[in-house]
Amino acid sequence: MIRMARPRVFVGALLAVITALSAWASGSAAAAAVGLPNPAAVFCVEKGGSYHIENRADGARSVCRFPDGRVVDAWGFYRQSLTGSMPTTADRIWTGGTILTMDDGNMRVEAIAEAGGRILVVGTREEVMKTRGPKTQLIDLQGRTLVPGFVDAHGHMAMGGLQALSANLLAPPDGEVTDIAGLQETLRVWARDNAASVAESNLIIGFGYDPATLKEQRHPTRDELDAVSTDVPVAIVHQSGHLSALNSKALEVAGMTAASKDPPGGVIRRRPGSQEPDGVLEENASTAALMKLLGNLGPEGLKTFAREGAKLWASFGYTTAEEGRASPGVTKVLQQVAAEGGIPIDVMVYPDMLMDREFIKANQSKTYVNRIRVAGAKLSLDGSPQGFTAWRDRPYYKPVGNYPPGYSGYPAVTAEQAFDSILWASENGVQVLTHANGERASDLLIVAQQAAQARFPDARQLRPVLIHGQFMREDQVESIMRLGIIPSFFPMHTFYWGDWHLDHTAGPVDGMNISPTGWAMKRGMIFTSHHDAPVAFPNSMRVLDATVTRRARGSGRIVGPEHRVDPIIGLKAMTIWSAYAHHEEATKGSLEPGKLADFAILSADPTAIAPSGIADI
Repeated sequence: MIRMARPRVFVGALLAVITALSAWASGSAAAAAVGLPNPAAVFCVEKGGSYHIENRADGARSVCRFPDGRVVDAWGFYRQSLTGSMPTTADRIWTGGTILTMDDGNMRVEAIAEAGGRILVVGTREEVMKTRGPKTQLIDLQGRTLVPGFVDAHGHMAMGGLQALSANLLAPPDGEVTDIAGLQETLRVWARDNAASVAESNLIIGFGYDPATLKEQRHPTRDELDAVSTDVPVAIVHQSGHLSALNSKALEVAGMTAASKDPPGGVIRRRPGSQEPDGVLEENASTAALMKLLGNLGPEGLKTFAREGAKLWASFGYTTAEEGRASPGVTKVLQQVAAEGGIPIDVMVYPDMLMDREFIKANQSKTYVNRIRVAGAKLSLDGSPQGFTAWRDRPYYKPVGNYPPGYSGYPAVTAEQAFDSILWASENGVQVLTHANGERASDLLIVAQQAAQARFPDARQLRPVLIHGQFMREDQVESIMRLGIIPSFFPMHTFYWGDWHLDHTAGPVDGMNISPTGWAMKRGMIFTSHHDAPVAFPNSMRVLDATVTRRARGSGRIVGPEHRVDPIIGLKAMTIWSAYAHHEEATKGSLEPGKLADFAILSADPTAIAPSGIADI
């Protein structure tokens, strides 16, 4: 069990093209330095210093240099200014349990005091109790563990409501679906129990099916979904979110027929020997169909998704959530819900940069308004590794399905789009989260960032982030370290799809290196660890468990023993390192005076129990 405490407010040919584009992009004269202003830099200059970034193997460090030769940590200097203006009497004091601060110089303390939504003092009980006043609330942790509130490394909070409100088609331990017959029955029961919603939306919707966990090891067909209903559209979303299966009525509403052509970056699967869709849609084809089918939800339906998503994230101890790929419309809905008081946690929004760049440029901010801010942009280069749509540099090992010999996936965008997007972001001071699962997708990201940083040398200060990186080569980890790209890995794959990767996608050798956290640690790099909900539940302890143990749920095999980390590293990847990746380390991610009093309370100390028990906290 986790309780969230929030005192603040709420308490080949392609490579030739890539090389040519890289040469073109880097051939221009270097532009003026770009970077997002931050309060630490502003405060440093106001006090007569000069602000600098020192790049080190473990990440960038900001310092403030003064004319008299003094050099201080810029963010620490800024936080001291906040502490100096804070009250001396605590609103609340927490003690009586383990407190893990994520501050290496003061990792374990006995007590913590907060006032006005910020941390006042951390230290021994004797030290902290000096801030107790007549109205101070003393909270006994009763042996539980207090950690910084989790900072979502990558997820899709707005769509988290879909997971909460649709038919649960997940396999154990998160659901009960293990075969197509069970999937059909789950949909029928859900439709019967939610008859009013089905009538209003004209849609039976399910989420979380996966051929990797179905007995048949394939997608349901349109005919099998017609057995659920022929009158109402039925759409089920693959657990990765990158594929879907539709019944005949849903295909009709989506306008997908034998005459429909595959969209760029997507596939409409066909019946054998025919051009008639078989009901399964990949990538951009799936996205286009679902947008039409979900259209009847309207703004109020999306608002419900957002509210439920925020509740779901908060229930797992996340005090900051991410909406990692939004449209301008979804962003506006989130802002409306927030203005109505419907978002109890902070939400960082990253709109899709291929939709509306001017919207991103106009709305990006370091400041939250009603708990929402547009933090940057999202770019997706390929698809799903477990769905065989990630763009690899080698054939998939033993793909399940009708794939041609040598099949290695495909890109979601052109090389020109990728270069143009990253160059634009670098020029305009926009942080980019780039989805890249396959090796070729990571290659494209690397050369595009090389070109951007050659043209805009300070672009690395934007802290570009690689999302997923499932099938990375070790030389690619070396490259992203040199470029200052922060990897946000997805070790939960080792739990949910570890066996699938070893047996089908990557094979017994390459499969051991999915989400290669060990390669990052070997180089002294920071990384973050995410859940990508609604791909998986935003279960923080499942994230930590997978990062620490890498144990596959089916066979129990350890998927890459050399990539396991200790629980403190795992917690850092969900707190202080994630805060850094989102430019929020000055106020979040660790328990230090002056930072926000964002806490998560765990039923046990992850560092004091057997790793096998972490998921049960």
